[in-house]
Amino acid sequence: MVCSLPSWLALSAAFLQTTLAFYPYQLSGDRPASHRRLPHPATDTRSLTLPLRRVPSRRQNAYNIVNSVDPKQANSVAVDQDGGDLSYMVAVKIGDSKEEYHLLLDSAASNTWVMGQDCKSEACGQHNTFGRGDSGTLKTQSDKFSITYGTGSVSGTLASDTFHIGPLSPSLTFGLATTVSAEFSSYPMDGILGIGRGPGSPILLDTLAASKLISSKQYGIHLSRATDGTADGELNIGQLNKERFSGDINYIKAVDTSTGFWEIPIDNAGVDGKSLGLTSRTAVIDTGTSFILTPPLDAQALHANIPGHKQDGETFSVPCDTRAVMQFTFNKQVYNISTADWRGGKLDSGLCRSNIVGRQTFGDKQWLVGDVFLKNVYTVLDADQGRVGFGVKSSVQEQSKPSSASSSASASASAGVKPSQTGTIVSGSASRTSAAGSQQAAPSTAAVEGTEQGQKTDAKSAGSRLRRGRGVAGSLVLIFVFMVL
Repeated sequence: MVCSLPSWLALSAAFLQTTLAFYPYQLSGDRPASHRRLPHPATDTRSLTLPLRRVPSRRQNAYNIVNSVDPKQANSVAVDQDGGDLSYMVAVKIGDSKEEYHLLLDSAASNTWVMGQDCKSEACGQHNTFGRGDSGTLKTQSDKFSITYGTGSVSGTLASDTFHIGPLSPSLTFGLATTVSAEFSSYPMDGILGIGRGPGSPILLDTLAASKLISSKQYGIHLSRATDGTADGELNIGQLNKERFSGDINYIKAVDTSTGFWEIPIDNAGVDGKSLGLTSRTAVIDTGTSFILTPPLDAQALHANIPGHKQDGETFSVPCDTRAVMQFTFNKQVYNISTADWRGGKLDSGLCRSNIVGRQTFGDKQWLVGDVFLKNVYTVLDADQGRVGFGVKSSVQEQSKPSSASSSASASASAGVKPSQTGTIVSGSASRTSAAGSQQAAPSTAAVEGTEQGQKTDAKSAGSRLRRGRGVAGSLVLIFVFMVL
């Protein structure tokens, strides 16, 4: 179903008259993103099969993309990824084009853009591009847009066409990029799908609601973990997928700001059940950010409770066998962050890098909370009520409260928590293992996570497909806001 919108609504739904930075972040120890080959997911190849697929196009996206299975939930679309949990994307079609465009799912931006066919930048030559030759219904405009970010920019003109997002097909005004900086050569997305709040202007959800395509302005987000092999990420639009979480959603009222972020208060943070007293902080919830970035002193406080950690400027390294569990508290509910998510790859030093970085991106009390945390929960972005919600993923068992939080191992043992055959710690009554962190009942709750090798599951039945290519995805921290010139 396609419904036309007043031109002012379509325009304002796509672009806000504000500007901020795009922030590509690379952890120390990484080779430059543009020179890295994307590895297959770190799972046992005997149990994981990823058939290779090529999609013909005039200007081929040359990057590895693991396609998720199509969700059964109504008004939903699969969330694909790069195979390394660095960038999560939604495949869309535009107008009457048969081409697929992978757009980064970005909850810190309210705007949408795609690389245009007139773009001569090197990055555009490595991605799928869109233009008049692709859709007979495309309408271009003379209005220009510009995105500024840390070391470069994206700019172009506005255009309008029908966006096919899963079963939904709203009319949308979006950016058609004609100049794209070299940074985008390192990332697999062909553009951005903004699902931010949008201060003072309608957002994509408003467009869908005005078109009578949805009855409730909210998103439900499940991000998959590559090493799980399930390839089942999904974006639910207008209604939640109750099969993705158990119990009730814990809602937190969003902070009213002019930025349009999904920003919520943080009650506290801790490690292995030890409260660190990090109160009066807020978290910008960002699906377009791979890591967790906090002000330097907060990052130091988190890592200070991990024996054997080392600091190198704003980055940290930890023993690769650490079993420490990071914990964030929102609205009196404590959430574990899986060790497999916050502990990164091995460095030449023999230590492993931490995916929690000590860099101040906004104010001295603001954290940028990305996929390292979001993979552990089912996330709800509710524009009707101005709130963010987290649910316990239905495949994750809520863990028992330990008698002591001084040691995660002894605490789990005293609570009757046992390691599964795959090395992931779950409730003794659980019939299924998962690498995701679990929601906890009290700040003193602790859990023990196994190693990344302990998360091997069979993805063949999930029907995941790896789009073969030569590009890579670097460590990704994305914050996009547009400025209409």
